[in-house]
Amino acid sequence: MGKKRTIKKLVPKQLSILVWNLKIQTPILNTYALESPQLFTKLSSINDSKYEIREIRSQDSDTLRTAYDSYVKGAFKKKIPRRLKSPDWVGLGVFDLDTGELAYLAWIIVNSIKYFEEFDIYLKKGEFLLKDGLCFPKYRHQGLHTRMEEERINYCVKRGAQKVYIQIQDENVKGKTSVINNGYVLIKKNKVLFFPLFNIYREYKSALKRPFRKVIN
Repeated sequence: MGKKRTIKKLVPKQLSILVWNLKIQTPILNTYALESPQLFTKLSSINDSKYEIREIRSQDSDTLRTAYDSYVKGAFKKKIPRRLKSPDWVGLGVFDLDTGELAYLAWIIVNSIKYFEEFDIYLKKGEFLLKDGLCFPKYRHQGLHTRMEEERINYCVKRGAQKVYIQIQDENVKGKTSVINNGYVLIKKNKVLFFPLFNIYREYKSALKRPFRKVIN
């Protein structure tokens, strides 16, 4: 049994989450760009009789709350309501038709936002940022992540995309390999300031320069 797994068994989950929330982190974040994206005409297979893929609506708020808070207590309140209210954020969800549960949620940024501008990238017409794809634990290993990466690119292409951006933490080797295989090219590496307790996730130098700037991330 590995050291990390042993510690996980010994430390209660809530204590582990508390420690994680209090820890200030400075990971390296890679930004990739996909030029002239093409429509996926043959989408990766999932169980279409079990799942529905569609845009998130404000009426889905309770379903999202249940999914997020069962994953990490308080996670919904930190991020989701302000994203739902913003015209800049579009959520694409996978719903379990048998239970009504949210199986997967991913976001698309359709307008330039402060968060991304701090990386010195300003979205122009025809440019999109893909952010935060999350598959909830019981629905993993069913092909949802691969399918949703394709669905998000198709969403952008159908709206005239000339360029699509995505960000992956440098330590996420599988994630980096996946986006490169989809044709993305690395354009930037930035240190970010991540402080979970206060929901801070910002480009490091910008956060130090303007620490009280309100940024939806």
